[in-house]
Amino acid sequence: MSNEIHVDYESGSTLYTIVRDAAGGVWCPASQDFEAWGSGGHDAADYTLPLIDKDGSRYMGSFDEAIPVGSYSVQVFLQAGTNPADTDSLITGRDFAWTGTGELTPLKILANRAVQDKATGMIDFYDDDDETVLLTLTPWDTASSLERTPNRED
Repeated sequence: MSNEIHVDYESGSTLYTIVRDAAGGVWCPASQDFEAWGSGGHDAADYTLPLIDKDGSRYMGSFDEAIPVGSYSVQVFLQAGTNPADTDSLITGRDFAWTGTGELTPLKILANRAVQDKATGMIDFYDDDDETVLLTLTPWDTASSLERTPNRED
């Protein structure tokens, strides 16, 4: 997929994103791994995922498909000079649930197909392509029996 990252900011600027994991590590596209900021002599220029100005104060960029499925933080920086720098200003940030092929959003879960396996109880929620499983829920019930009584009007 592409263009999963959307940011509203005044057109004509140069913006880029940095992805962080839950431990605060930063994604390094060259090594395709999360690391502590500055490891191996890396700086902001080594961690960036670019954003493209689409005019009308909308920037778009692609989440790195090499990043493992999980929850991350996406930080957006305003580039002040010719290249990204550690001193660039953070303008916004947000959480990002990555499925490996796109962002997992409540709208995708609610608007698309969900299928429950009656034998296991597992529920698969599908992406809008109707093939990619975004999320699987496994209900857990420790009770030895379950009784259901229909609500009937006699």
